[in-house]
Amino acid sequence: MKAAVLAGLIVPGLCFAQAAAGANTPDGTVIPLRIRENFPLVDVRIGDQKVTLLFDTGDSRGILLDQSVIDRAHARPTGASSKVVDVKGNVIETPQYRIPRLQIGSIELNDLVAELEVHHPSYMPDQYGQQGFLGTGFLKPYQVVIDYPRGRLSLFKPGSSGAGAECRGTPVPFAGQWNGEPVTEVETDLGRIVLWWDTGTPLSILTTRIAQPTWPEVKEGPVTSRRLWVGGKDFGPWTFEVVNLTLPPGFEGFLGHDFYAKHVVCMDFPNKKLLVRKS
Repeated sequence: MKAAVLAGLIVPGLCFAQAAAGANTPDGTVIPLRIRENFPLVDVRIGDQKVTLLFDTGDSRGILLDQSVIDRAHARPTGASSKVVDVKGNVIETPQYRIPRLQIGSIELNDLVAELEVHHPSYMPDQYGQQGFLGTGFLKPYQVVIDYPRGRLSLFKPGSSGAGAECRGTPVPFAGQWNGEPVTEVETDLGRIVLWWDTGTPLSILTTRIAQPTWPEVKEGPVTSRRLWVGGKDFGPWTFEVVNLTLPPGFEGFLGHDFYAKHVVCMDFPNKKLLVRKS
């Protein structure tokens, strides 16, 4: 399996970020979202340069940038750094830089902190044209509507008319122990399990540890749960890829690209819940 399948999960860290021109409303912005090999990409402006970021809700930091982008933006090191752990258990230290100007759609922010994109040599993500990553650290003030079928990512202020129109569906509360990250309980043929809603994963995944008691013949590979109860509504049947992973305690897998391809998901970070509907 490609390293990029699991490139999404890094816990935790914090930064700030942006993306590029799309349709705008008085209370939010709508950004074009394009899919390349099951990975979502958005364009941002950093200073006078257009930068493509992989939109990754499995990373709790904000903006991660390639060294070349940091250099062209004349970013200044802050002297601080974050330590994170990837899904292979590697501890990564990411230096922080101050970016003069970032823009995402109609949102413009100045003098923000981003992090240098650093990976362990044993765990390098595949390249899909990205020059960095956009994680949840930037998204926390917004109600974020992820609409793969229509190719757009919308950021709304809480309580705005745009959020009221677009951020709707079956409500699913975030699991409390994950500090406002998009992690929820769902019901499957395995019983109640905890999944991370991760746009940085190209398919839905279960760990071997959680899957084998129900499907002992499956070491790795696809399995289908007859049900996928999310917020009291059945979105199943649903197929997961079983992968032999060691995840941090508390969750057992991911909902990835295959789910977003068929559903519109609003990540309501201020109210710590998801709203999910079929596209």
